[in-house]
Amino acid sequence: MKSPNILALVALLVWGGANAATPDLPPLPTLPPPPPMPAPQLTGIQGAVLLDVNSGQVLVAENAEKPLNPSGLVKLMTAYVMYQAEKQGLVPPQRPVHVSNEAWHAQGSRMFIQPHLPVTMTQLEHGLLIDGGNDAAVAIAQTVAGSVGGFVDLMNHDAAAMGLQHTHFTNPDGLPQPGQTSTALDIARLSKRLIQAYPHVLQVAGKVSYTYNHITQYNYNPLAGQENINGLGVGLAAKNSWNLDVSATRGGRTLVAVVLGAPSRSAAGSDASALLDYGWNGWQNLPLYKAGQVVAQIRHVDWSPEVVEGVTTRAVVVSEPKQQQGVRLNTRFIPAAGLKAPIRAGAPIGTLSVRWHGRILQSVPVVARSDVQPAGWFTRLLHEGESWL
Repeated sequence: MKSPNILALVALLVWGGANAATPDLPPLPTLPPPPPMPAPQLTGIQGAVLLDVNSGQVLVAENAEKPLNPSGLVKLMTAYVMYQAEKQGLVPPQRPVHVSNEAWHAQGSRMFIQPHLPVTMTQLEHGLLIDGGNDAAVAIAQTVAGSVGGFVDLMNHDAAAMGLQHTHFTNPDGLPQPGQTSTALDIARLSKRLIQAYPHVLQVAGKVSYTYNHITQYNYNPLAGQENINGLGVGLAAKNSWNLDVSATRGGRTLVAVVLGAPSRSAAGSDASALLDYGWNGWQNLPLYKAGQVVAQIRHVDWSPEVVEGVTTRAVVVSEPKQQQGVRLNTRFIPAAGLKAPIRAGAPIGTLSVRWHGRILQSVPVVARSDVQPAGWFTRLLHEGESWL
C-alpha cells in the first residue's frame, strides 16, 4: 500500500516503435536533518556498519569498505553454501557425515568431532554457528564439495554473485591465511542475503548453547540470549582485535550490526548494542509497495495485449529517520532497453528506482504481470487507430 507521504511516479510509457518516452523526474526533496538520536561514537574499532535488512539501507557506516581480516565471520558464507547444498538435496540435514583427520585436527575453536563418532549436518550447523567450530567448517566443506579447496571456490563464486567486491575467501573456517579479506559492508550484505534466503539460520545462530557428545558449549556472541538478539557470528582476527556480527529482530524489523577490529569481545558487544539502539530508536521503516503490486504500465502498438503491467518482485520498504516522518520520496520506473514481444509473465521489464534527495536508496526489479505476444497486422492497425483518438 502506498503511503500518502510518498510522491510516487508510476510511468505509463507509449511506444510508437523501439523508443520509449521517459517521464521527467518530479522535484527532489531537500535533504532531511539527522535523526533526533545522534549516531553512536565508536572508538578503537577498524570498521562498522548498521544495516536494515528489510529496506537494505545502510544506517551507519564507519570505514565500511576498508579491507580487513574477517576471521570467524567467514563461517557465514560457509553456512550459506551449506544451506544451498541442503536445499538442492545434495546433503540431507540428518545424513551422517564422515569426519576426516583434517577436520578432527582443526585448530582453534572446535565442537570436538572425530572419526567414527556419529555426527549429522544439523549438528555440524550448530557447531559452526554457535560455537564457531573450525572442525565443523572443514567437515561441512568436505561433505558438500568433496574438498576444502572445491568448497572455497563455491564460496568465492557466491561472493562474486552477491557483488561483494572486496571479499575473497581462502578457507571455510576463518583461520588466518594470506589473501583472506572482507569489509564491514560486505559482511553486512552477506548477512542480509543469508537471513533473507535462509531465515532459519536465526533459529540456530542466536542460541546461547548447544550440546554434542555430552559436551555443552556456549555462544561466543556477547549479546546472545538478550531480548531480540538472534545471531550471527564472532571472530578473533588477532590479539585484541575482535569481529562481531549481530542480528536482532523487533516488531518484524531486522537489523544487522557489524563491528570489526574491536579491542575486546565485550567492547565489540557494547558497540554492536549501541548501533542497534540507534537503529531502533532513531529510524523506522516505511512500507511503499507490497510484493506483486502494480507499479508501472508499458504500452506498445506492436504488442498483444497493447499494455503490460509491471509488478514488484518483493515488498518495497524504506528506512526513514523518526524525526522526519512524512519526508517525501520519489519513485520512478525505468523500463529495460530493447523490450520486444514475446514477453513471458514474470520476465524482467525494468526497475523501480526509489530516490531520496537525488540519492538512489533502492533499485527494485519489476516484472511483467502477464504474457505479451507480438500483435498481428489487424491488431496493430486497431492500436494505431486508437492512438489517434
